[in-house]
Amino acid sequence: MARGKKYLVAGGSVLLVVLVLLLIVSQNLDSWAEEKVKKQVHTQSKGVYELQMAGLDISLLAGSATLDSVRLTPNAAVWQQVQRQSPSQASASLSEVTSSQVQVRGIPFLKLLFGGAFGLSSIHLDNLEWELRKMKEDTSSKPLHEEVGKQFREMAIREIRIKNGTFRYHDSPNRKTPAFSVAGVDLQAEGVQLDSASFRDPDRAYYSKKITASAAQASWVLPDGNYRLKSEKLQASTQAREVTLARLQLLPLRSAAEMSRREGVAVTRFNVQVPAVTMSKVDFGTLFRNSNVYIGTLVVQKPRVQAYKDGRNYPTKGSGLMPHDLVQKLTFGVNIRTTKVRDLYVRYEELAEKAFKTGYVTGSNIDLTLTNLTNDKNLISRKKPAVLRGSGWLMGKAQLQATVRMALLDPNGYHSMEGTIGKGYPAILNPMVEPSMFVRVKSGILQRGSFNIELTNTSAQGSIQLQYDDFKIDLLNKEKERKQGLKSKLKTLVANKLVLKSESEDDGKAPRQGKIQVNRRTERSFLTYWKDCLANGVLSVIGAPM
Repeated sequence: MARGKKYLVAGGSVLLVVLVLLLIVSQNLDSWAEEKVKKQVHTQSKGVYELQMAGLDISLLAGSATLDSVRLTPNAAVWQQVQRQSPSQASASLSEVTSSQVQVRGIPFLKLLFGGAFGLSSIHLDNLEWELRKMKEDTSSKPLHEEVGKQFREMAIREIRIKNGTFRYHDSPNRKTPAFSVAGVDLQAEGVQLDSASFRDPDRAYYSKKITASAAQASWVLPDGNYRLKSEKLQASTQAREVTLARLQLLPLRSAAEMSRREGVAVTRFNVQVPAVTMSKVDFGTLFRNSNVYIGTLVVQKPRVQAYKDGRNYPTKGSGLMPHDLVQKLTFGVNIRTTKVRDLYVRYEELAEKAFKTGYVTGSNIDLTLTNLTNDKNLISRKKPAVLRGSGWLMGKAQLQATVRMALLDPNGYHSMEGTIGKGYPAILNPMVEPSMFVRVKSGILQRGSFNIELTNTSAQGSIQLQYDDFKIDLLNKEKERKQGLKSKLKTLVANKLVLKSESEDDGKAPRQGKIQVNRRTERSFLTYWKDCLANGVLSVIGAPM
């Protein structure tokens, strides 16, 4: 017993001495540690970065550290010197980071002192601002865990939280306005581990077991500089596998004329507004590891699209893209099982090559469903195509329904279309056909119609049926005065009486058959190609010269 008491007294004395030493050290630890950290940052970055802070408060007993008004700033001149002397040692980008407060909890100071793997309870960053600037092309393809040191790979962090964060990315050294920015970020990452096992773990994404994030707004200037993509109220959860965006907008930054002048060809200018976008069953792990996009369902609510093209003052040339081209040009894998677009409105305006005024056409209440959108050769073929089903109203008065089957990896661009046309009045198309085709529909009623077409990159053929009554047209002068001259009146009389079949079969009681034979205008888009096929079929049915 006496010996036990002796050991107890000795142990208590040692503990008391340690506590006294810790008290003495802690009184001078903050200033020492602050200078030590600043020096380490300067040394490890070869003078590229300087760390500043208003104060550092360390608690050895609580295992915590609090840094106030933190600022990490790069020195571009030093970076240039490193780049000249040893390019492989110069980072591809520079970061400037500020935070009003950084709190680190659960620090095992003894393990830090004696070495070995350790973990942290949490890292909290308030009012974080991170500005990232690209300085050169990044030739490294290593994942993050292979870039950091061994001590970081062995470190586990239970929670990382960012409150009111801002991120800005500049895609060149001298760019003043950011190419991409996101503000009002609240993020929580749980179970973070920067090692190879976490990288490969299919149940993890971005080295974390779970990430929930939201942002007040985001903005991205597209690489060509013609558009800005904006969104408000972004939310994402790797555990729920969901992403939502509110008020997504594609905003033009240049006029249609300026876009066309820069390209030297007629460019279609878009303005797109989308109130809500929802993505579910998002594979964040695959996106993180391989940059491949896998989404179960993508839903786009009530988009509004306005488009304008000036084909009179600028030439239409180049190569128009097919859906197959868009998919085959992707440099990453994509697999979206179902895409739904609900209540789409489209207004397309065009000043045609020989037109004196702008024509237009509208589509409203359009519902689209696209399945099997992928560039995975194991998932798509002619037997297993992507299928687009759609319905809507043309000029708000005639209903259309169509199904398009697309073998998106077919080298010849093979796809097929079939659909129906509801009752309507062909005169509703006058706002488009008058300015571009110098034709006015005078009268007529379309009772119903159907079509079936097979298409490739170069040509299309198919059939069409139309049932209609009392179809008559006026041929217009090709001068600015739109009234019919004597010559046009004679042409109209011949067209209506001798050429056009103004009624379908059996005095309008049965559909009239027509053929569709079209050589694709390769400089135009696939939408124009599809429109040309339907127009060709209509002309065939009514007996108009082509």
